[in-house]
Amino acid sequence: MPFVQKQLMESGGFGHDLRELRELRGVSLERLGSITKIHPSIIQAFEDERLGDLVDPEYAERHVRSLVTVLEGRPAYFIKKYRELVEARGVLPNRATPQRRPRKRDFFVVPHALAFAGFLLIVLLMGGYLVWQGRVLQNSPSLVVTSPVDSAILDVPQVEIRGATDPSAIVTVNGRPAVVDRDGNFSLRFDVPRGSTTLTIQAQRRFGAPVTEIRRITYEHAAPDEIPTSVTATSTTSTRR
Repeated sequence: MPFVQKQLMESGGFGHDLRELRELRGVSLERLGSITKIHPSIIQAFEDERLGDLVDPEYAERHVRSLVTVLEGRPAYFIKKYRELVEARGVLPNRATPQRRPRKRDFFVVPHALAFAGFLLIVLLMGGYLVWQGRVLQNSPSLVVTSPVDSAILDVPQVEIRGATDPSAIVTVNGRPAVVDRDGNFSLRFDVPRGSTTLTIQAQRRFGAPVTEIRRITYEHAAPDEIPTSVTATSTTSTRR
């Protein structure tokens, strides 16, 4: 065994020695890949010294150590030859130069930060608008009834209800819908019987609480005209005959 290892160390470069060690152990690329969980193409790249096929040659040292350990070789020897190879190819920087640790501000990209801030602002504005709209829809609308006044006395069996509310509100008078124009003004003619009538005027948004105004009115029928005196006298004479 010492003779074989000596032959390996004197035979060639890193890739050549790694291939000879694998063949000496009688292990195929597929079998070695199955044991180490390293893809056979990566192992082939090590043996062919194709460092350009490795994603991170420095991280690949772990693969080298794992391969050599499974093949019962000398990890220190192969790691040394691997480092000499990558340094000779200029893949890695000089190990004597200390590597600067990345700082948090190195990951801060101004365009990305501005885009994120703009997106966040739009989300906040949309959220605020939706909350405001929800509160508007849930609140009671305004309601002002200008006619009739409370306790009004009518001499005709009809009354016109007029007033103003929010344009988006629905107005009803004793359950009957009134017409609301784009400015929020509404009106409705309502027939009333003789005597006292209570008018319930209600305004409500689709999802909000209603607001109500009450008007009590009275319709008094006009007294009949008095019968003329001549008509009364004629009626009396006819009766006597």
